[in-house]
Amino acid sequence: MALYAVSITKRMQWHGKLEEYDNVYHYNGPDATPPPDQLNSLINIIAGNERQMHGVRVEFVRGRVWTAGGTPAENVTLALIDLSGNGTAVGAAMFGEAAVVVEWECSRRDINGRKVYLKKFYRPGNAVGGASEDSSDGIDPLSPGAKDVFKGNSNANQRVEASSGVFFNLTSPAGRTPRSANNAVCNEYLRSREFRRN
Repeated sequence: MALYAVSITKRMQWHGKLEEYDNVYHYNGPDATPPPDQLNSLINIIAGNERQMHGVRVEFVRGRVWTAGGTPAENVTLALIDLSGNGTAVGAAMFGEAAVVVEWECSRRDINGRKVYLKKFYRPGNAVGGASEDSSDGIDPLSPGAKDVFKGNSNANQRVEASSGVFFNLTSPAGRTPRSANNAVCNEYLRSREFRRN
C-alpha cells in the first residue's frame, strides 16, 4: 500500500488576528494514485467529520492530499481544494489554544516494550457535544457527550471509504497503525496546544 498525507486547514480569531492551523493525517491507501474525484472525496469526508468536533468560531479553509512515502523533495501534491463553512458546535467559547487529545493504541510497541499511541490534537473553539461548561481551564473534565463526539468522529476518520471499495486506513508516518478498529480514546482533560507564530 502507498502512504498518503491529508491536511485539513482551519482558522480561528485569536489574540487579534486569524490563526491558521491544520490537522495532518497519514493513511495507507491504494498503490495506484487515485483519481482526483476520489482524493477530493477523501478530503471532504475527513473535513465533514472534523466539523462535528469544532465550533462555529472555526472556519474550514482548505484540504490537501500528497504522497508521503518519500523525501520532501520526492513527495508531490495530488489534490488541493478550497473548503468552506464552519464547525457545528455552538457551545460556550473556549480558550483558543485549548486542545482535545484523541489517541489510538497502536499494534506495535516501542523497543522498551511500552505501548505506542497515535495522537491527534483538536482545537474546538467552542464546547462540543451539548456541554454547557467551559472545560478549557483544565479543572473540569470533558462531558461524556463531548467525548463521544470526538471518539465517534475520530473513529470515522480511522478508515475512510473515498469511493466504493477504495479505502484509506489511518497510520503514522512511521507505519504504526491502530491496534483495532474503533478504538479511539478521548482524553478526559484538555491540553494546551500553542499556535505556531510567524
